[in-house]
Amino acid sequence: MRHSGEKLSRDLTRNALPLDGSGGEMETRIRAFDWSATPVGTIDQWPQSLRTVVNILLSSRYAMWMAWGPELTFFCNDAYRPTLGIKDTWALGAPADRVWAEIWPDIGPRIESVMHTGIATYEEGLLLFLERSGFPEETYHTFSYSPLADDDGVITGMLCVVTEETERLIGERRVETLRGLASAMATTNTEEEVLEALKQQLSRNQKDLPFTLTYLFGEGGGVRLRSFSGISANHPLAVESLEWDAATPWPVHEIALHPAPRLIEDLPERCDSATIPAGDWNNPVELAVLVPIRQQGQERPAGFLVVGTNPYRQYDAAYSGFVDLLSGQIAAALANARAYEAERRRAEALAEIDRAKTTFFSNVSHELRTPLTLMLSPVEELLAQERTAADPEQRHLLELVHRNGLRLQRLVNTLLDFSRIEAGRVRAVYEPTDLAHYTAELAANFRSAMEKAGLEFRVECGELSAPVYVDRDMWEKIVLNLLSNALKFTFTGSVTVRLRTAGEFVELVVQDTGIGIPSAELPRVFERFHRVSGAKGRTIEGTGIGLALVQELVKLHAGSIEVESELSRGTTFQVKLPLGTAHLPKENLQTERSLSSTALRSDMFLQEALRWLEDNGSLPEEVHARSRTTAGTRERILLADDNPDMREYVERLLRDRYDVTAVASGEEALHAAISNPPGLILSDVMMPGLDGFGLLKELRERPETRTIPLILVSARAGEESRVEGLGAGADDYLIKPFTARELLARVGAHLSMSRRRRDAEAALKESQATLQSFYDSSPFLMGVIEIEGDNIVPVYCNLTTAGFFGVDLETFPAQTSEILGVSRATDETWIAHYRQSQREGRSIHFEYEHVKKSSESCWLSATVNHLGAGRIGGPRFSFVAEDITERKKQEELIRRSNEELRRANADLEQFAYSASHDLQEPLRQVAIYSQLLGRKYGSRLDGKASEYLTYCIEGAQRMEMLISDLLAYSQATKTSNPSAEPEFVDANGALEAVRKNLATTIEETRAVITAAHLPVVHGDGVPLMHVFQNLISNALKYRGKERPDVRIWAEQDSGWWRFAVQDNGIGIPKPYQEQVFGIFKRLHDRKDYPGTGIGLAICQRVVERYGGKIWVESDGRQGSTFFFTLPDAGPHER
Repeated sequence: MRHSGEKLSRDLTRNALPLDGSGGEMETRIRAFDWSATPVGTIDQWPQSLRTVVNILLSSRYAMWMAWGPELTFFCNDAYRPTLGIKDTWALGAPADRVWAEIWPDIGPRIESVMHTGIATYEEGLLLFLERSGFPEETYHTFSYSPLADDDGVITGMLCVVTEETERLIGERRVETLRGLASAMATTNTEEEVLEALKQQLSRNQKDLPFTLTYLFGEGGGVRLRSFSGISANHPLAVESLEWDAATPWPVHEIALHPAPRLIEDLPERCDSATIPAGDWNNPVELAVLVPIRQQGQERPAGFLVVGTNPYRQYDAAYSGFVDLLSGQIAAALANARAYEAERRRAEALAEIDRAKTTFFSNVSHELRTPLTLMLSPVEELLAQERTAADPEQRHLLELVHRNGLRLQRLVNTLLDFSRIEAGRVRAVYEPTDLAHYTAELAANFRSAMEKAGLEFRVECGELSAPVYVDRDMWEKIVLNLLSNALKFTFTGSVTVRLRTAGEFVELVVQDTGIGIPSAELPRVFERFHRVSGAKGRTIEGTGIGLALVQELVKLHAGSIEVESELSRGTTFQVKLPLGTAHLPKENLQTERSLSSTALRSDMFLQEALRWLEDNGSLPEEVHARSRTTAGTRERILLADDNPDMREYVERLLRDRYDVTAVASGEEALHAAISNPPGLILSDVMMPGLDGFGLLKELRERPETRTIPLILVSARAGEESRVEGLGAGADDYLIKPFTARELLARVGAHLSMSRRRRDAEAALKESQATLQSFYDSSPFLMGVIEIEGDNIVPVYCNLTTAGFFGVDLETFPAQTSEILGVSRATDETWIAHYRQSQREGRSIHFEYEHVKKSSESCWLSATVNHLGAGRIGGPRFSFVAEDITERKKQEELIRRSNEELRRANADLEQFAYSASHDLQEPLRQVAIYSQLLGRKYGSRLDGKASEYLTYCIEGAQRMEMLISDLLAYSQATKTSNPSAEPEFVDANGALEAVRKNLATTIEETRAVITAAHLPVVHGDGVPLMHVFQNLISNALKYRGKERPDVRIWAEQDSGWWRFAVQDNGIGIPKPYQEQVFGIFKRLHDRKDYPGTGIGLAICQRVVERYGGKIWVESDGRQGSTFFFTLPDAGPHER
């Protein structure tokens, strides 16, 4: 039994902790810790209950710590280690009251309660100031303390299961601050409201924001404190106004120039020893942060926010992000408030402008009526006189003045009515009226105009049950304005006027089948001065306040007006007035007028309407007769104006000097200009349909009308209108009113400039024709192109180029690469060389194979040159190209011939090599057996036979030498490895090998061979030895009477080495110095100097193989110097 107990104890000790390492770092620490120094003792002494709970502690991934024994010895698992912070290195095995000394007053009583009562505790989100990071830190924990009993059931320890809630609770607190601030800012409009809301909201979170200061930059450069929280207004840190260059208490200049957050760590020095605010904490703020309040689209911030930070939290990324969000919300709220304020001021300014405009219109209208009366009355008197009727042209001019004076009076009255209504000074006089009869009379005035326009005009005004109270002048304006509008915008169909009772209302309907109003424009038809853009009418003239006036007059009757319209189908206006008098002011019923009447005579509307319908003006026939001319040499002017009176007036001014064609619209002017281009066009800006700017755009886009001078005429005065007209491409901009002299002067000046321009263009065309003739006579392809993006845009070419591509000369600029049959690859080749020319600033030459549209190919030799910027904005280039197809064919033939010759030479060399080898063996046998025959049987031969035998031996030896030299010659251009690059050969080694080969001859001739240090060169070792051996052999062979003296050296010259082999022999006469390198060339008899005549030919072939050359210099009497060159191997390889 004793042995069994010991085994069990060992097993328990071994199994007291996990054995698979799942306990992590703390398992390793617990195993290694010296527990003997603690009250719990060594691990093998632990009770089973302690072992069990430690196993549970270590195996759990939930943060836990426990205390055991009389000193509450501290244990924890890996999940709890982050909570320990810097205490992690020593907390294990220490007393718990030492580990958590800073919070023991909070947790000690709870632990003591658990230890004494055995009842577990639970705390949720408890604030604890842990010193785990080197300072007291605000933390929040949800935890439970549970009792731990030993093996005897006595409570000996405590287990804590804990969740740290710090980040969640602080994050929720900050989010609540941001949410509250956003909600408060949403209800603010002004900057003051924003700053007050900011103060209230930031004051609610003095844990994260113990104190705040909001400074804003002023327009003059100063900085003012606009909001603060958690700090008194007289605190040294809360300075009310700061200078731009202030450094204390806050660095204004730095944050203005470099708007980035800044940490302020020296707060005590900045506040003159005053107490620093603490917010909701018991310790003052130690660190503040300055954050710029940015302005959208501007580098300089609107101001900056100062935040005193929580003394119990680090200013980390989360804290910084929270403050940045605060700053962003403040910036957005300030921007919205300032935008609101700017909009409010703008609205007030507009209202003031509107009031001033109304007053101005009222005053001007009143002032204009007096001179209008003094103009119209005398004209009417003149028209009534009989003598005026006798002069048709004079009467016509007076009628023109009278008609436009009445029109001006109507416009003035309309403006006066509107200004009176807006100023509240209009006094209506409501009187009972037979509205059906009165409306029918007003409508009847338009019947003649409607019929002249070809429109069906229906008036349906049935009897009403009772009179209607209206202001008769106002009703007249309502009916006439609506009918005038209907006629202006209706070209076919009908216009209907309908008056009827509808319950307690009387209803006026004016319906037409005109052009209609776009649905997007319907809400704005009653706005002042609003005109539907692009609407086609009989005229574009008008103030744009007719319908707005109608609406205001209807409102004065407590009525309403509505509009329904369908584009291209027609429009219906419906006016409703209440019956009876209950809706009207009693003081205005049947009273006398206190203001002068602005009632409009219906004939004024009628006359204006009839003028819209006149196509050719209303000049009397006699006047027309005088204006006709047959002078074909005069300049012709095209006049476009939708106002008949203006058209007639300008035509009358111009007709004495020019032929004038007058039209009433932009469309007619465009058609006339295209069909018969005039010398000058005079166009009004505001015309229905195609206006003056639209006409100008159309004319400038057409080649046949692009250069015609065009003068725009408009009543829109001001520099902006003039700049707009000239910027659109007009030659001049004439503002109404203008004088006859000004009009004639401008027309004459532009016609004169046009003539000079035409003359210059004619001269230029003549010059271009001459140059074109020169280009067209050239056999080369020539032209100009521009590059737009990755595309080639043709500009000009000669006849040769057009013929090459198979297109007409005139249509070449309109062609694309695809139409011309040019592939994308070919385009890219040209573009690459064009770009190279532009980049390098020089002409670029290249050759390439071109595939035509017909799939035939040819070779072109081209040169391109950059000319600068083109008219479309891209670079412009010229090109010249020559068809070199025949040259390429000849070059190909030459290449093939050379190739065939090379093969033939190779075959010949191979034949010579083979033949030499095949001949050497029988020759060697002839020589050997002849020599053998002489030695064995020479005594038996007579003298003649011995002589013949000697001839045989010498001939065989000479033949063998000749074959050896031929073999060497054929091998002179071969290497051991034909595909290998040339080797780097040390010339000293090659020369030394030759010395050894010629050692016997050198000794026999007692020659002196002197060589300087020779370089390393490109080449092959064996051929270089052939060169040296042949040159030295010749020097020894062709020696004079003196002892042979051979000198060898080399000199460097521009990447080449020039070798020299000099002797003191018999020399070479000058006429033969080139011939000596020919094969089989000899200058001496074989008896005097034996040899084959191949050696120097071998030398020449070897040297030329490496690109070098060989030559000899000699005075012909004594000595020769052979020179040859070989490429330098380079210093790095020498």
